[in-house]
This record gives sequence, C-alpha cells and structure tokens, in this order.
Amino acid sequence: MLSNTSEVELISQFKGFLETSDIRKKYSSVIPVFEFPEVDITEELIAELEKIVHPRNSVLGKRMESFFEIAIKFSKRYELIASNIQVNQQKMTLGELDFLLFDHQNKKFLHVELVYKVYILDPEVGQDEKMLIGPNRKDSFLEKMEKITTKQLPLLKHPETQIYLEKYDLDLDEIEQQICFKAQLYSNDPDVTLQNGKYLSLQEFQKLDKNDAEFYAPKKNLWSSKPESCKYWRSYSEIVEEISELFQKKKSPLIWMKHKNSFSRFFVVWWK
Repeated sequence: MLSNTSEVELISQFKGFLETSDIRKKYSSVIPVFEFPEVDITEELIAELEKIVHPRNSVLGKRMESFFEIAIKFSKRYELIASNIQVNQQKMTLGELDFLLFDHQNKKFLHVELVYKVYILDPEVGQDEKMLIGPNRKDSFLEKMEKITTKQLPLLKHPETQIYLEKYDLDLDEIEQQICFKAQLYSNDPDVTLQNGKYLSLQEFQKLDKNDAEFYAPKKNLWSSKPESCKYWRSYSEIVEEISELFQKKKSPLIWMKHKNSFSRFFVVWWK
C-alpha cells in the first residue's frame, strides 16, 4: 500500500481546506465568524507545506491546524502571533488556545478557534442544526459548538492564561474571539446548499452504475481533498472488500468515484 501523502499531493489537500466553506455562515451563532483571507499559492508556500510531513499531522484536525497556520502566514490581512498555546496550572493542562492573530484590516487582536468537520445531514436526528451529525453518529455540530463556547473560549479569561497573554504583550480586553468552523456537508436533500455529496447505504452503493468506474476510500487526514486529486484508484471488488472491513468496525468510509470523465464523493454508511 502506498503512503497517504503519495496518493494525494499536499497542495491538493491544502487547496481543499481553503475551499471548504464555513458552515456557520448558514448555521449562525453569537460568536463572530472568522473572515478567512485570500491566499496566493506561491513557491514559498508550497515549500512551507512540505515541512508539515510529520506524524503529528497524520490526524485530520492537526493537519488542518497546520494548513490554517500556513494560510495565515501567507495572507496579507492577518499576522500570526502564536498558535497551539497550551495553558497549564502547576502540572495540570487546562486547555489550549488555537490561534492568536492580529487583524490588520480591522486593527484588532483575535483569539480564533479552528474546527474542521465532516457532517451527514440526517433528518431522522432532528431539524436544522440538530441534523448535523458525524458519519459514524458519534459527534454533532451542536455538541462541538457547546464544547467551544463552554470550554475552549472561556479559557482565554482564565487567570492562568494571563501569564501567556503578558508574554505576547496582549491585553485581554482588546482581544476579540472568533470561530473558523469549516465543514463538509453530505446530504440527500438536493435543496441543501454548501453540500459536498450524498450518503448511501451499502445496498444503494451496489446499485450505482459501475461500468468503467474506479474508486478510492481516502484516509481521514485526506478528506479535505477533492476526488480529482487522487492519483491511484481501486476496482469495485477491492473497494467493496475495504468497505466491508470498515463496516465491521462500525466506520463509514468516504468514497471517491471516478466514472469516465466525472468525479463524485459520498459516504457509504454502516447504519442506514
């Protein structure tokens, strides 16, 4: 088996991250939405991307944090002050602040929490924000938002955090908190905006037109990419075997499909 990084180039993963929409523009919240900057792809940026090939970045969330940091470094609007600031009290870790930035356009300091998620829109779970649930039904948009608003954002005002703010010569009262909540949405409702694909049962997947089709089940840390970026494909029999193995672990794979000159992506879920 080839390594994950060879099957989809880092630049394709990074571009997919940039293009992923912030779903809080649709599902609003009282916390301001981070205004993502324009980022030009340069040789210097590509060289910076190559530096993130590290075991730490094999996890989707950590890889997206590295992508965010690079996007900020190569933006004209924002300045990166610090990232992944771990706040400790004696020997106990209280939590971590994702990013401290300076917004040159609005002349203010920001504390930004980054989220990158993939959600199924399942009407059987509920309506509106309640229907956004993880492909394995283990997490949800509302659960994540509650964690951010009750645990992650309040950390900025914890007395122990002031030590770190002083280190960067920052005044708590001058810092605005924002959330960057990028997410892919998979829905079977054609009227849903911002969706990236559908979700199918194994039986529905087996009924697809598979003539001349090729498939690939990307590992989670590649989910930001588009199917067009995939360099290696599997046959139908190979992908069915892979799906069956994942189903035994109650894992719903993301599937990329190449059919003649078209590409599509969808989840095959074990619970439908």
